[in-house]
Amino acid sequence: VPKRFDEMNAVGNIEQFFHHVTDIYQHHKKFMKDLRDNDKIILNDIRVLNTNEMTLASHLRSLTDTFRHQADRYRQKQYQIRGEQKQYYKLLKSLKQDNLIVVTRPDKGRGIVLMKKSDYLSKMHAILSDSAKFSCLFDDPTITRESSLMRLLNRLKNNGHISLDFWSMAKPIGSTPGRLYGLPKIHKQDKPLRPVLSSIGTYNYGLAKALKKMLSKIIRNEAVIKDTFAFVNQLRSLPKSASKYKMVSFDISSLYTNIPLNESIEIILKYLYDENTPRPSMDRKDFKKLLEFTTKNSHFL
Repeated sequence: VPKRFDEMNAVGNIEQFFHHVTDIYQHHKKFMKDLRDNDKIILNDIRVLNTNEMTLASHLRSLTDTFRHQADRYRQKQYQIRGEQKQYYKLLKSLKQDNLIVVTRPDKGRGIVLMKKSDYLSKMHAILSDSAKFSCLFDDPTITRESSLMRLLNRLKNNGHISLDFWSMAKPIGSTPGRLYGLPKIHKQDKPLRPVLSSIGTYNYGLAKALKKMLSKIIRNEAVIKDTFAFVNQLRSLPKSASKYKMVSFDISSLYTNIPLNESIEIILKYLYDENTPRPSMDRKDFKKLLEFTTKNSHFL
């Protein structure tokens, strides 16, 4: 938002607009040319605005004044909001420096959530304590896994089993471990945390994007609804006889960590290599390795 409203520039633009929607601009050019050539003003060349042009000029003047006043009010309001925001930022910054508090955002919607650090760590430890889903690593496997994936991608590219675009998107460079954090579900009792794994920059992040792009063109799931608008449209298309049924919504606890990975990988492979045509050009075992890299072989801090 600019510190001041440039009235001269705004008025100049409106005048230029008025000149172009009428013939005043062309008349002015002719008038100035005659003045330079003859060094005098001919009374017949003096342009007088007609009724419609006067009305248009009056409307433009009114609109310009209204716009100027609204712009000034908006600018003043924005600077007032910015002043309040600076106070909030200063307050949040001071709270963030408190080692006993965690400043985060809610799982759904917008806002700021303050939690005791001890409660936050306790809830995160409870999530990670499930040995069936997580295991503690004593060494950072990033370099080892990155090198292993790179060797596989290079071999597949050299053998013509993946395209250069796939290889470029999937190849890892300067990888780092993922980052796990929790977002409080403030709409639920006891405010449990939803674990969120930030995988940007991990060794298998690009591979996951490349596989998603590849699989989305092959697999069609009719049970997936694009968004709430598509859901409403489908409900409206149902016959009246469907009104006797009831709709039930189920919530799955910890959906992603409860997905059976081995079974899911085998379902994908069976569809691609046994039920779908054409089959992928790479060997089944190589495709399985790529899927395992993106699903089973992930680590984080």
